[in-house]
Amino acid sequence: MFSVDFSAYKDVLVYNAQLLREIFYPRRCFVCGTVIDAGCFCADCRRSFLLQMVIKDAYPLREVFLLYKYEQQLKEMLHGVKFENRGILLPLLYEEAKFALPLRPEYFFSDFDLIACIPTSPERRKSRGFDVPERIFSFMEYDCQPRQVLERVRNTIPLYELEPVLRRQELQGCFRVNMPVTGKKILLCDDIYTTGSTMKEAACALLAAGAERVSALAFAASRDNWR
Repeated sequence: MFSVDFSAYKDVLVYNAQLLREIFYPRRCFVCGTVIDAGCFCADCRRSFLLQMVIKDAYPLREVFLLYKYEQQLKEMLHGVKFENRGILLPLLYEEAKFALPLRPEYFFSDFDLIACIPTSPERRKSRGFDVPERIFSFMEYDCQPRQVLERVRNTIPLYELEPVLRRQELQGCFRVNMPVTGKKILLCDDIYTTGSTMKEAACALLAAGAERVSALAFAASRDNWR
């Protein structure tokens, strides 16, 4: 018996329908309204959101790669995807992730044996029909599509209102490793990086299971990380 994730096919159909619509109603930058071919922003407006920053030695993470600033229109879009059932924005955010990567991303990803996304709870995934990081970081063309290395073994309450210490307590022991990772160099992906508590708890689980090292890649980062 096998199962098929039909939500991935739904994303493709929705995106193709959007492309067809854009023949008659061109896509426009979410900030200035300029006609664009891909992503959410024109090149000028994208520069105001780009972060492309690296945090070194964020123990237990080896490094953290941050692509965009989590603010204004980008913050609204991510909130819409996560809490307002606006999954139609996911392909646009996927394109924006590619814009922010190095010019030769295949070399960037070649430094890792596995790419894993931070999983949401089974209940939330069932309700949404997808995991946000998994959709944004679907690097199929680089032959390194994220794998379901981790799972949540218990639900956690929303973290955005908790202090860092309480976040760590809430997350403790919430991840389980699903596959052998001994000696592997792993890149953990998530949509938003705030205090790093979620990434670090996931890294602890992977390192305890034998991973050689764990780095992190976040689509967007809160202001405390770059101001």
